[in-house]
This record gives sequence, C-alpha cells and structure tokens, in this order.
Amino acid sequence: LEDVLPLSPLQEGLLFHAVYDGGESDVYTPQLCLDLEGPLDADALRAACTALLARHANLRAAFVHDITDAPVQVITRDPGLPWLTADLSALPDTAQAAESDRIADAELAERFDPARPPLLRAALLGLGDKRHRLVLTHHHILLDGWSVPVLARDLFALYAAESPTATLPRAAPYGDYLRWLAAQDRDDAHAAWARALDGVDEPTLVAPAASDRMAPAVRPGRVHPELPPGLATRLVTWARSRGLTVNTVLQGAWALLLSRLTGRDDVVFGTTVSGRPPEVPGIETMAGLFINTLPVRARLDQDRTLEELLRGLQDEQAGLIAHQYLGLSDIQSLAGLPRLFDSAMVYENYPVDEKATALTGTSLTLTRVETREAAHYRLMLIAAPREQGLSLRIEYAPAAFGDEEARVLADRFVRVLRAFVDDPHRPAGTVDVLSPEERHRILADWNDADADTTKAATSVVEAFAAQVARTPEAVAVRWDGGVRTYRELDERAARLAARLMSLGTGPEDRVALLMERSPEVVTAILGVLKAGAAYVPLAPDLPRTRLDEMLRQTGASVVVTDETHRGTAPGLLPRAAHFLAVTDDDPRQDPAVVPPVVRPHPDNAAYVMFTSGSTGEPKGVTATHRGVVGLAADRHWTRTATDRPIRTLLHSPYGFDPSTCELWTPLLNGGEVVVAPPGEPDVAAIARAVREHEVTLLLLTAGLFRVVAEEDPGCLVGVREVMVGGDVVTAATVRRVLEHCPDTVITDAYGPTEITVYATAHTMADRRSVPSAVPIGRARDGMRAYVLDGRLR
Repeated sequence: LEDVLPLSPLQEGLLFHAVYDGGESDVYTPQLCLDLEGPLDADALRAACTALLARHANLRAAFVHDITDAPVQVITRDPGLPWLTADLSALPDTAQAAESDRIADAELAERFDPARPPLLRAALLGLGDKRHRLVLTHHHILLDGWSVPVLARDLFALYAAESPTATLPRAAPYGDYLRWLAAQDRDDAHAAWARALDGVDEPTLVAPAASDRMAPAVRPGRVHPELPPGLATRLVTWARSRGLTVNTVLQGAWALLLSRLTGRDDVVFGTTVSGRPPEVPGIETMAGLFINTLPVRARLDQDRTLEELLRGLQDEQAGLIAHQYLGLSDIQSLAGLPRLFDSAMVYENYPVDEKATALTGTSLTLTRVETREAAHYRLMLIAAPREQGLSLRIEYAPAAFGDEEARVLADRFVRVLRAFVDDPHRPAGTVDVLSPEERHRILADWNDADADTTKAATSVVEAFAAQVARTPEAVAVRWDGGVRTYRELDERAARLAARLMSLGTGPEDRVALLMERSPEVVTAILGVLKAGAAYVPLAPDLPRTRLDEMLRQTGASVVVTDETHRGTAPGLLPRAAHFLAVTDDDPRQDPAVVPPVVRPHPDNAAYVMFTSGSTGEPKGVTATHRGVVGLAADRHWTRTATDRPIRTLLHSPYGFDPSTCELWTPLLNGGEVVVAPPGEPDVAAIARAVREHEVTLLLLTAGLFRVVAEEDPGCLVGVREVMVGGDVVTAATVRRVLEHCPDTVITDAYGPTEITVYATAHTMADRRSVPSAVPIGRARDGMRAYVLDGRLR
C-alpha cells in the first residue's frame, strides 16, 4: 500500500451505488473507444497503459470501509492492468463490426468490484490494414470527463517515449485536491445554497411520473440537434459582447424550455461543473473525479427581456462558484426535498479535440472517438464548443421519452436558442417553443373545427323548453318512490320562477339555495334559471361565517330552502331578505296568472359555485348558460346514449361542478336524472342505485372510483360509461374495473370549474387500451386551445 485517502462527496455516492446496487451491470461504468490507424506496437501500448497507472496513483485505488466503517480509498502499489487482445482482421466487415461491438459490450457489462483495483481495464482489437481499436473501460469513481483527455495525452506520450517512466513531468496527485476539499468551510457553503434555493417547494420534473419510480440509470437514447448556419457564431459573438458566457445562454434557453414544458416560472435543473478549484496547484492536469452535479435555479419573470433573464442567471451562478464542492445530496437536504430535478444541462468545455488527427510523437492517427455512458437523468442536454461552431446532443431515458419526442424537444430547444440570439430584448413570455406544424396540430387537428356550436348559442331555459316540447310525458326525474315528467318539472319550476319574479328577481341576480339533495333541488335550480337569475348553492354544514361571506360576495338576497331548513335558514343567513320554501309550491295555481318565463341571454350567469381556489380561500366561479348548454351538447354524450336515453345518478353535492353534468347532460338530451338520497353515498348505496335505476352514466371522483374498484368493481356492470376526474386516475384502477365490467368505458376527464366541469377527456374501452400513465386526453366539443403571449392556453 502507498496511501489511504478520504473520498469526495460524489465518490461516496458512487461507492454506495457500486456496493449496494443489485443490477447485473454498473451503469456508472463509462467506456472510451479510440480507433487508431497506422503501425502500432501492441506491447509498447500495453507498457504505456501500465506506466499510466504508475503515473496517476488514484488509478490504483481500492475503495473500502475502514475499521470505523468510514469509506476510504487505499492506493495500492502495482495492481496489474487487465489487458485483452483480439485479432479480428480475418473477419468480414459486418462480422468484424458485430464482434467488436460484442467485446466492447462485454467489457462494459462486467461489473467492477470497488475493493479490487484497478477499476480500469483495456482491450486492444486488431481490425486489419494497420487499424486497431483501443477500448478503455473504467469505473466513474476514478475519473471524470475532463480527466479522459488528460489520460489520453499522457498515454500516447508514454507510448511515444523510449523510456516512458522518465520523460513526463511529475503529475500533480489527486490527494492534493482531496486535502483542499477537506479544508473548506462547509457551513458557509450550506448557507449559500440555502439562500439560493429559498422558496423552492417542489421539484422540476419533465418526465412522466410512471417512468421514474426510482428508475435506475440506463444507456441513453440520443438525438443531435442541428443549429441553423451561422447561429453558433452569432451566439458566441453576441454573448461575448454582452459580458455573458456561452454556458449562461445555453442555461437560459434550457430554463425557458423547461418553463414551457412544466408550466412553471421557477424551474430547477442540474448542471455538471468541472469542480477543479484554481487554488490547487496543477489542478488542470490532474486525473480524477472532480466534477459535481449541482442545481441551477432560474426564476423567469415573463415580462423581463431575454438578456435581463440571462444576466440575472449568470450573477446568481457566479455567487455560488466558491461553493460548488458541496454534494448534491447535502444541497437537496437543505431544500427539504428528496430531489430537485430530473433533467440536466452540461456544457463540456474541457480541453479535448475529438477531431484531432495526429497523436503527437507517434505514427498513429486517431480516426474516431466514441464515449459510452449512462443517462442518469431522464433528460439531458450536452453542449460542447467546436472549431466550427457548437455541438449539441440530447440524451434521454428510453422509459421516459421516445425517439420522436426527443427530436421534438431538440427542435424546441434550438427554436428557443435562436430567439435569444435574434431578439434578446423581447420579453421572455413572448418566446414560442412550438413549430408551425405543432401549432397547427394543437389549434386545428386537436380541436374539432366542425363541432356544432349552434346549440350552445342559447340558454339553458330555451334548451330545456325545446326538450319539453319534444318529450313532454317522458320521465325527467326519478328517485326512490317516484318519477316526474318533463311537463311536470317544467310547470313546477315555472311556478317557483313566478314567485321569485314577484320579489323582483331578474337577469343576473343571484338566488341562494340551501337544501338537502332531493327531487326538489332539480325544481329549484330550474326555477331560478327560469326567473333569469343564477343559483348559488350553499352547503348547510359550512360554518355560518363562510355562508355569510358567500352571500356577501354574490349579493344574493333571496334564499330558496326545503322543508328541512325553512325554520333554520333565517337564523343561519341573517344577510338574506327573503326566504322561499320550494315545497310551498301550489299546483292549483292557474297557469294563466304565472308571468312569462324570462329567456336569459346565453352569456348570462347560470350559477356561482365556490371552490377552494389555489390559496384555500373560497373563490366564487361563475358559469354561463352558454357553458352549460355547450357541455350538454358535447357529441360525447350521443355516443353514450346509443339504444336508450342517458340516465345519470345525481349524487354529487350540488355545490360541486360534476352535478352540472349529472343534471343537464340528461335533461337537455331527453334523458333521466336519478336523484340519490340525501347524505354522502357509499359504495353500497351507489351499487344499489345503479342496479335498481339502471344508471347508464356515472360520474365519480378519482378517490371514490378507487374505493369502488377496491371494494366492489362489479357493481358498475350495466353502466355504459364512468367518467372520472378531480385527481390522478391510475392505470391499475382502470384496468381492475374494466376486468369486471367489459362493456363499460372509463373516461378520464380534466378541467377546472371555470370552464364548466371539464375541458379534456380520454376514453378507455378495454384493458388493452389503458396506457401506463392515464392521460387527460383531447379537447371536448366547444373547447378550443389557443396561444397567448407564446404560451399554449
């Protein structure tokens, strides 16, 4: 043994992975393949490789735990370099290429034992006609990317020298860097990184969640974005003229792309820094593991110019340079998150020229260089300066992205990069990442331009009146123990409207409803709309202060109640001026004395529902008649009602927007509303209602859907469609229900209350059609995507 040294933070992480990862191969094993042309002395090259180990002590390191169980690296004197030779020159070209790849793959797949040095091996393949391929495979715990050209330069200098052990200047030992690292003020670094990440409350993730369940690193897919002619030169020239680095421009463009992909204006991604402190003498010629992956936080004020965005980003990164030695796990702990990002951007500006054709001092020519390593993040951009411009490469985990998706992302990055150079004074929010083809696909192909929107150009009152005229004696409302026809419902609602109008209620007024779920809720809602007003549902179990605030915000002075609440409503709602009990309806009233029904404008308010909003504070959301009629006119429902009218179960609270769909989808399409009993229905109650009333369309929250799938998925047999929303719908839950209900389709619906229940939908008709991650689908009829300030809305 020569020495015992501590580990850097990154080495500690790699040692843990190497010891405890149970995979067949270690993805932290990079490989360098050099194609050489010219007369080659194999014995001299092997001797040079052995001399390389003698020159750089850390190449002879074994990684173990000492008696205190602390990780250390032990430098051995002469571990012996594993060396493989193979003559493939007699093989035909195709077979030769296949065998060469097989040997390289085998070298790459064989795991290193960190306790058995050296963690480096070489293979020399003879390809014939003075052609050879040198394959160098090592564990990443020894070397980083900057060190590879350092070693390559030393290797061929040793090969060219007659006495390889005596011709090169002494190499600065890696231990000098480790001693510098141990002397740093970690408390100061902790404080700096805590300030930099203050306010970051969630990670920035671009890959589908299903692709990243503690997914291991894998060999990546790759695409190579092509820059338009002259763009790289313009980028470098402009950046230098403004005192910006090329790295900063690339980071800014990457940050803006991530912002568009995630819909966030505060994004975090990784970057790999060289980690070579200038304070350490000879650091630029050391070989070892210095790099560190660190977070880059970019706060994108969409009103600031692109140049201002870059300047702020560069200033923030400059302030952290002195603290780049801190390990990523420590930094993530400071942020209070298990991880901060799943994408990275790397600018490889270390001194290497892959286009070099001559190896100084030798008769060899380097004709090809290939590096092989794993993708440790779901998405990576690797950029490097070149004599003729800028090299770009997108690497991606195949489990997260397909080839075409990666190419689209690459094109988008180039589009953003061009915007930075073409007009750096434009606001960041105006940069569009979409290609003309993507824009057309979203705005035209994905939007049903032929959708019949004429039905939406009317009010709920007029649409319902038309349905009454078509099917006056058909059942409109059904409940345990009774039914009500369209004509009966229309007449009862008209009488309530007359009573409301006698109190001065009219268009754009708000009328509150304080009722338990019952058939009279349907009458009350329709009666308010016939009076021209909008209804405001109130939940009786809400605190009195919240109910009072809802009345204050809406200006509702009239309250419609049922028999249960008619006695308590005045005390609960002192702000209201009038109270009407819908059960006081007098069917003997002469229809001739009922005032004409008001016909609201399609853009008049139909209801105001209060959601928790993004802050948890109650927020009133207004929906128009046009929105409700458009929802009911969606051709999706005509597919649901094939051989019999739609029959929904009204079980959602009428202050929760799914009730809009449960109510008006059948009533404006000649179907039936089945009113569930009061209270919160459980799985047994839903199963009974579905069975006894032959419900064909059922709306469930994602949470209730999961419970149904777990407790009694077969209870949905007979339901033609189950629409699920409100949260993430898992593929396993959908498959379980479809397994028990093969004739049922499941639709994942998505959308906020502001756009009348839902905007997009994805339907799954059998278990084979269920993707691994259930998407939100495409726009429903009447929904349109558009682009505002360069951002898809």
